[in-house]
Amino acid sequence: MRITKIEIENFRAFYGTYQLDLHKAGKNLLIYGENGSGKTSLYQALKLFLESSEGVHRFEDHQNIFIPNDAGHIKLHLRENSGANERVYEWAQNVRETNDLLIIDASRTKGFLDYKELLETHFVHRENDFVNVFDLLVKTLLANTVSRQADRNVTDQGLAKDWDSIQPPFPRRNAKNEIADLENRILIFNRELGDRLTELQTKTSEILQKFGYNVTLKLDFQGITYNQDDKTLDNQEISLSVEFFDKSIPAHHRFLNEAKLSAIAIAVYFSSILIQPESDLKVLALDDVLIGLDMSNRLPVLDILEEYFADYQIFLTTYDKAWYEIVKQRTSHGGKWKAVEFYFRQTDEYEIPVYVEDKAYLEKAKEYLETNDYKACAVYLRTAFEMIIENFCNDRHLPVKYHRDPNKQDTQDFWDAIKVENKRMIEKESRTLLEQDLINNIELYRSRILNPLSHATIANIPKKEIEDTLEAVNRLKTTLG
Repeated sequence: MRITKIEIENFRAFYGTYQLDLHKAGKNLLIYGENGSGKTSLYQALKLFLESSEGVHRFEDHQNIFIPNDAGHIKLHLRENSGANERVYEWAQNVRETNDLLIIDASRTKGFLDYKELLETHFVHRENDFVNVFDLLVKTLLANTVSRQADRNVTDQGLAKDWDSIQPPFPRRNAKNEIADLENRILIFNRELGDRLTELQTKTSEILQKFGYNVTLKLDFQGITYNQDDKTLDNQEISLSVEFFDKSIPAHHRFLNEAKLSAIAIAVYFSSILIQPESDLKVLALDDVLIGLDMSNRLPVLDILEEYFADYQIFLTTYDKAWYEIVKQRTSHGGKWKAVEFYFRQTDEYEIPVYVEDKAYLEKAKEYLETNDYKACAVYLRTAFEMIIENFCNDRHLPVKYHRDPNKQDTQDFWDAIKVENKRMIEKESRTLLEQDLINNIELYRSRILNPLSHATIANIPKKEIEDTLEAVNRLKTTLG
């Protein structure tokens, strides 16, 4: 089962309606996005959609704050294979179609990981003498794992429920049968957790080798004990320790560099996903998790994904354009991946992520124009204009004014380069690149509509003028090819 389309309307950063088509095969998705462009909102849309299957989230708590009404939804389109019928599930303020067993299973076995979650394995323990990952493993990473020992007389419940079964209220001191029952449940919990840790430790050390580090990991759990005098559960500790070149490193979380600690954290999280229960829909979403790794340490992650998560649908986001281009090149063969880009834009009233399938910014501008949202329309018109002239300059290798700081690169620099090329063609080749009336129209509309600083005036510009701007940009696109 794969996600073939994602529809998002008025959710978090998403102002308006967005559709991401992953094709009938349900491709993996690689996303480049500037900070604030909406890539994390997409990550959250998938995560919260699946988690809503157990009723823990309300859609209205995550609606875009700039919308004037309660409209909004997330829809996932699913197919078992490219030839199967499509199934659509919706989550909105008044609709929750996520309590289907398929979505519930997917939520319990999903893998969602961002950089903040990696901090829990090591970086939040900087002030401690050792790394205790008991809460992280028992209550989060291993919470839904079940026993793999077929010969044991155990229930099919997850580890989190085993943990819940030994929580207060505790028996009275003289209630021997109740105490004996509690200690038996503690024994079962200790045994089950020990089995999970053995499996997790083996898999984590295996994945760590893919990074080329001579590092092994150990998870030490002494077992929960019941303190009858204080009525407490003692020894709630799982010590995560590391050997580096076969040498034990005390307080490794203060000794190893960030790249090695990040690699260990990623290996732990990946391994925990691999020992989850089976699910028809397997989703792995990674939101900027590699920022603690240099480029040489990021490349092994692609090999790990290909080797261990071939049957997962992967969503990988990054704000690093160089890394995005490398991953796009590495995953361009085989047709299993789709690459998209998000950009951040704002008007004087709201922020808006800019994303359209195949960069069809003009079509999106037309949609907003038809709904009389002129400011959103202008955002897409400006983006279309910028992409058209930047791509043309790149394809023709035209010289563009250099700026040491790329953020200071201005649209005018590219437009000037095209006008210089147009003049050269007239003088040398006796032909024009752009007709003068088109140049005049573009420059007129640049000052009125295609200027990022023109937000406040757009609401007062006649619709006809915005229509003419759209026509001019579309003609520019056609002329420049």
